Amino acid sequence: MRKLTNQEMGAIAILFAAGLWAYWKYLYNPIKGEIARLEQDLSQKQSQLETTRQAAQELEVLEAEFKVIELEAKEMERKLPKSKDLPKLIRDITKTLEKHKITVQNFTPSKESPKTYFSEIPISLQVTGNYHNLANFLADIGQYERVINTYDVTLTPRPASKESPDTIAASLKLITYMGR
Repeated sequence: MRKLTNQEMGAIAILFAAGLWAYWKYLYNPIKGEIARLEQDLSQKQSQLETTRQAAQELEVLEAEFKVIELEAKEMERKLPKSKDLPKLIRDITKTLEKHKITVQNFTPSKESPKTYFSEIPISLQVTGNYHNLANFLADIGQYERVINTYDVTLTPRPASKESPDTIAASLKLITYMGR
């Protein structure tokens, strides 16, 4: 084997340097740039994926909360109906009065009174009975699905007789509500 001359060694070095430069410029650098761009895209996609996963979890929580709120709204609609339905209410109150052996002297529904979000429907009652039956009646109407409040209760004692076991006369007002 013969020894390479300095010119040949220089030419090989120049060719090697040119090959290295060409490799760097046309292969390594473009691939490195493409890798950087793809890594950036991957990072963005992972960030979007994480954001979407969090939104999906929040959506599940919000859907569950919405179902609870819907149930509460239905419950409130039963307690605060959108219609008067006074005939049914009067029948229910009358049945409860009869159940507790309370005698009705006067039963007067009044005109509804509109408020901001609901309307009040007052009902005046004058009844006779005994104290415990009256208390049980008030407890029963307090358990109705529909909201009924009792106020202005005036109790007057009555002497008991053989004809009437009623020992108390009561004047009271009931208020029920209607949604708007």
